[in-house]
Order: sequence, then structure tokens, then C-alpha cells
Amino acid sequence: MLFLKLIIGQGITLEPLLIKNYRMKILNKHIAIKTKKFLEFIDITDQITQFIHDSKITNGQVLVYSKHTTVAIRINEREKGIFGDFNDLISKVIPKNVYYRHNDLNIRTENLNCEIGASDCMNGHSHCLHLLMGASETVPIIDGGLELGRYQRIFVVELDVARNRQVFLQIIGK
Repeated sequence: MLFLKLIIGQGITLEPLLIKNYRMKILNKHIAIKTKKFLEFIDITDQITQFIHDSKITNGQVLVYSKHTTVAIRINEREKGIFGDFNDLISKVIPKNVYYRHNDLNIRTENLNCEIGASDCMNGHSHCLHLLMGASETVPIIDGGLELGRYQRIFVVELDVARNRQVFLQIIGK
């Protein structure tokens, strides 16, 4: 049963909203992406828009989720100056060339599936950056389209080195 929020005075109550034959669809898709460099912003908005169009979902939401701990999903404006500014900011806030316990193989004992000196072992800065940026975005779908602002785009942001990546999309709606 779905619920509709009704605001009465200053209080909020929930009243049942009954809709005959209301069935939500859930559709999943993986997007394969090959990144090229650290802090590369890859605009995937058009791929998401096409998935929504193909799904025939007109109202709901789309989840965009990174399956990696060194790739972020973010919404922002597509403009070169912002990307350069962000790169400058990150080099100051989370520099690559400082001590990270993640990179210290004398004390790190977990999730070691790499060779000494390999990127996977020496990317503490990438994991710290991911903790600040996040792994997903959820965007409403209204009248069959993404409910984004005028300049908003959805980006995959590489936080480590060039790699093959997977982004998971899930649409829920009708």
C-alpha cells in the first residue's frame, strides 16, 4: 500500500493512497567504463537518460552506484574550470605524497591482494577521497526524464589510476 503525506496545520499524517493495479518495476543495468587517469570526470548522464527512455518508466528514481572503493559518483556542472579547481583543492586537502597507513605494508594486514608497489597497495589517498565523495547518487525520474537542474550532469570520478570500472544503475518506478 502506498501512502500520501498530508500536511494538516503543523502536523504530518499519513493517509493510505490506493491505486488499482499499481505495480512498480525494478530494472538493473551495468555500465562498463574505462578510465584514463586520476580525477578524471566521465559524464554518464546520456547513458542514464537512454536507460530511462528504454525502460518506459515515467515516474520513479534511478540509483547510480559505483561498485569500487576508488570511484565516486557525483552530480555537478560540466565545466573545465570546476574540474581544475577540484584537482587543485584535492592536491592540498588529500595529497598523494604523505604517509597513509593503508600504504604501509608493515602494518596493513587486510585485503592484501596486490604486489608491493602496485597501485592497489599505495592508494591510501584514493580511499580517503572516496570516503568524502561517496559511492552513489539517486535522482528522481519525473515524466520520463531525469529531474536534474539546468547545468547538472552525473559523473563517474576516477580516484585512482586508469582501470576498467563498473557502474550499476537501478530504476525503480512506474
